[in-house]
Amino acid sequence: MTRLADTIARFFHLAFRPLFVSVLVVLLLQPLYLLALASLGTLAPRERTIQHLNDAFAQGVLADDGAPRGLIWRGGEQLTECISLGIGLDLAESAWQSAITGAYAKVGDTHACAGLHHAVAGEKTDWQPYFRYWHGYRVILAPLVALFPLWLVKLINALIVALACAAFWLTLRTRCGVAVATIVLASFVCLSDVLFIWRTATHSLSLAYILAGACLFAAALQRHWSGPSLIVFAAALGSGFNFIDFLINPPMMPMLLAFFVLLDKRADAGLLALASVIAWFGGYAETWLAKWLIAYGALPASAGVFAAVLSTAEVRTVGALSGVYLVPLAATVRAFLRTLSRVGVIVPIAIALALAHYAATASSIDWRRALWLSTPLLVSLLWFEALSSHSQFHLTVTSRSAAMGIALVLGAVVVSMARPPSLRDLRSHLDMLMAPLLRRLSRRAP
Repeated sequence: MTRLADTIARFFHLAFRPLFVSVLVVLLLQPLYLLALASLGTLAPRERTIQHLNDAFAQGVLADDGAPRGLIWRGGEQLTECISLGIGLDLAESAWQSAITGAYAKVGDTHACAGLHHAVAGEKTDWQPYFRYWHGYRVILAPLVALFPLWLVKLINALIVALACAAFWLTLRTRCGVAVATIVLASFVCLSDVLFIWRTATHSLSLAYILAGACLFAAALQRHWSGPSLIVFAAALGSGFNFIDFLINPPMMPMLLAFFVLLDKRADAGLLALASVIAWFGGYAETWLAKWLIAYGALPASAGVFAAVLSTAEVRTVGALSGVYLVPLAATVRAFLRTLSRVGVIVPIAIALALAHYAATASSIDWRRALWLSTPLLVSLLWFEALSSHSQFHLTVTSRSAAMGIALVLGAVVVSMARPPSLRDLRSHLDMLMAPLLRRLSRRAP
């Protein structure tokens, strides 16, 4: 009991003041977010955007039913794509109103892409307020769509994601070596839909922000930033993520921040990792709450801001949606099963087998350290259970965090080896494992 009390005292000594400062810093960011969105009318003229979106429908990059003609453009979250592209196009709204309301085009019960097509074609369209989110992704997406054809914007999405993945690999290589960097990134890519995420701009920007933000946080650790500074930085990253976020993989980034903190081997690493996670979610939640309050103050009572927010929160957590099982661990199990059901699972399985053979024949594993470095996985597990309904309803999206969690566990095992293997070592040990099987198959062949 004395040890627990001492730990709690040390945590408050480390985190109380920076968490308080974080609240103020995040609060100061809110008017900047609002100003950035309100300025888009100048940076992204509606006329150019409408022209490029009309061209996208004509070229088959977009389709009314959410299934574009061109196979290369098909897939992803087309519903989210068309909603995000339509926000800010209501000619009856001012730039400030668009920044607060976030209304998107809608025509009856049709797909959101049909509503967008009606809007850009100048046909009669209803506009559905979407004030639950900041829609800060528009700071990047809206100028891109105004400047370039949509097919090119999607290729830019792919480039942004590729650069973020490259930065993540370089950061891991600097901290843990080539083997760990390659194992983590390859496992994440093979267990998720990263190779196709570029089809949806909001998902691409979200993943790029997660990986790039984690890299910046790791750089701050390498530069020996103080604990309080890192906690405030984590809160700012969480706030920025909520600004651009569509509720896409929130647990992945704090999980990565905690992993990098634990790698740093500071004396207070555990407490700092916990404080960073709390600060990140604090910044995320405060920014979301600020958007709701702004919408409540700016929109008429008929908009029913808080009623809409509360009902949506209920649906996201315990909503009895189609295909959702509201039992403990259902969301967690289904997210990991979705990850493991991908064809690419063969890659992390091969890695795990090679690691097991290497550990059995060439190097021991410090399992205590491996488990310690794997504890950030709990961030995703807690998120899956807290938002059980949402996690199960959007399994493809949710499973990205599960994929990253598995990738980090494999990386943690390598880091915890007495003599960490190189990629060549793992290839050699995998060949040793496969050799008997290949010999048996060759004997059975006619």
